[in-house]
Amino acid sequence: MFVVLISTHNFFFQDNNSLLMIKIGVFFGGVSREREISFSGAKTVSQTLNRSLFEPVYILVDSLGKFIKINPVQFEHKAISHFYPTQESIPEEYDEFSPVYIETLENLTKEKHREIMEEVGTPISTENLSEHIDFALLMLHGTFAEDGMLQGLFEWLQIPYSGCGIFSSSFSIDKHLQQVVNEKLNLGDNRKYQMIRKEEWQKCDKKEFFEDLKSKLGLPIVIKAPYQGSSIGVSILKNDNLEEFIKAVNTSLFARQISKDEWTQLTMPQRKEYVNVLMSLEKGIGLPIIFEEKSLLGGNLGEQIIYSPLKLIEKLNDFFSYSEENATLFSFESEDMVLFEECLSGKEFSCGVIQNENLEVVALPPTEIITTTKVYDFEAKYLPNASQKRIPIDIPTDKIIEIQEKCKAIFQTFKFDACARIDGFYTDDNRIEIIDINTLPGMSPTSLIFRQAAEVGFSPTDFMTYLVYQSLNCRVHTAKRPYFFRNLFKKLESELLDSAYHKKEKVAIFFDETIFDEARKEYNSIASEGKQNPFCVFVKTENNQEVTLYKLPVSFLLKPNIEEVIQNLETELHPAISHTIEKAKELTDFFVKDFVSVPQKITLENLNDMTNDAVWLLRSPNNEDAAQSKLKRQLYEIGMAVVD
Repeated sequence: MFVVLISTHNFFFQDNNSLLMIKIGVFFGGVSREREISFSGAKTVSQTLNRSLFEPVYILVDSLGKFIKINPVQFEHKAISHFYPTQESIPEEYDEFSPVYIETLENLTKEKHREIMEEVGTPISTENLSEHIDFALLMLHGTFAEDGMLQGLFEWLQIPYSGCGIFSSSFSIDKHLQQVVNEKLNLGDNRKYQMIRKEEWQKCDKKEFFEDLKSKLGLPIVIKAPYQGSSIGVSILKNDNLEEFIKAVNTSLFARQISKDEWTQLTMPQRKEYVNVLMSLEKGIGLPIIFEEKSLLGGNLGEQIIYSPLKLIEKLNDFFSYSEENATLFSFESEDMVLFEECLSGKEFSCGVIQNENLEVVALPPTEIITTTKVYDFEAKYLPNASQKRIPIDIPTDKIIEIQEKCKAIFQTFKFDACARIDGFYTDDNRIEIIDINTLPGMSPTSLIFRQAAEVGFSPTDFMTYLVYQSLNCRVHTAKRPYFFRNLFKKLESELLDSAYHKKEKVAIFFDETIFDEARKEYNSIASEGKQNPFCVFVKTENNQEVTLYKLPVSFLLKPNIEEVIQNLETELHPAISHTIEKAKELTDFFVKDFVSVPQKITLENLNDMTNDAVWLLRSPNNEDAAQSKLKRQLYEIGMAVVD
């Protein structure tokens, strides 16, 4: 008889027979244009991951695809480009330009690259990843992250990872394929569309193509980069203007054209500013760029890669010294195709979808996106005040539920795992049209997926725990060698089933309208420590002498501002939210420790039944000091332990 002993990753026992804390590799950065949004997501993890269950290991994926284990002190920076590559490693010729990423440095040897990596952390080879982590939490977006490539790498390395698998990821990054398949399966995509390849676009008669496109799709036209994240390389052409059309297509190809007149009219400082904008991954095309060489007679001499901004300026100066043609610049990470779609009119929505342990699907309350830009592009998605979000979307309840059912059907049909976000339109003629699928939704502090999950009771910390747990569960079901992951899943399941996890002491956080952000931070800080279960008490002062106390749902902490909190203190729960709470009950019973669906007026007697601990954040104007001082005194009188 043979006995086979299997040891995998870091699943070893300590002397006290308990498993080591699960090491969560938090992967962020990456190759894509959304790398700085990914950095924001990793920051969120650092503030919300339950540290009584998990040990975070932060891994920067640099834009050349290398893994670097970094200290979380780097999250004090506002952007990856502010600390990597280090200022000392950037040549002087870049001094007037930003951002500078590692792929922008010319003649970078392996030795120099490693030296730069070691200045910010510890480089980790791919084959050694499993020595550092037990699970990969993916905070990356776009190409080489959301397209199945990274998922395939982790499958090969037998490291469990968060979110969807290879097939659903690679399918969802392809906007054209989404349209074709959804249309054939009647899953809600009936938009007219057309494609053109980069090579065809360069050769075609632009005016003739534009006229043909208008006859098929009409105006406005949505113009997209079909293999990028949902908000990258997107334009809406409203006007019947050929020049604007060509510019929009170039935006989706991550190309720029500049004429001799445009360039020669710029002063040297203006030329530097032009290149500086060009270097931006959000507003420009980034460096390095590919410059199409032309001969004196206008013939094509091939392509040249240019890394340095000053060398690009020199190249353009030289080119326009002999050529009257436009200079064409392509991003090194350009698209090969452009997708054109008819523009839908109606209410735009985004709907998160999750699942329980039995793989039954729950659609969260769909959010209505109200933008000032007509399209939910990068700026509308990530810049403050560029868009408003309403939960749920303002349409009849039965139509909200219909959206949820449609999103559930897509999730199930394409075998998504753990979490996805599905975007669409409820059109003016009452159709539900699906426009995009995201397998790695953004995880910034007030992202849509967090806000929607909060409506059914998940705090950000609870949701991160759910994401790890359910992703592990999915890997156990889908991995080719599931026994590698089963022990880890059982370990986490045991921790969550432990009565101590749900019966931790509660602590009340007291705040008023002047310190909303501080209250959110305090809530996340306590929740992520995993030692107590926090809840927030909003102190509303009336007539400068009386206070009313409200125990708030966690969803109120994710509202965009305190004004929206105050406006909704007395509102009833929307029927669609009630419906979703019921559907999600099995999940929230397991993951959520203290759930209230609407603000609850409470008294000191109620409070005393809930907890004996309080955190006092109030720093009120003088005219409210008396009422709030009285409240604080009363808390002491009923035996509360109050921490300032």
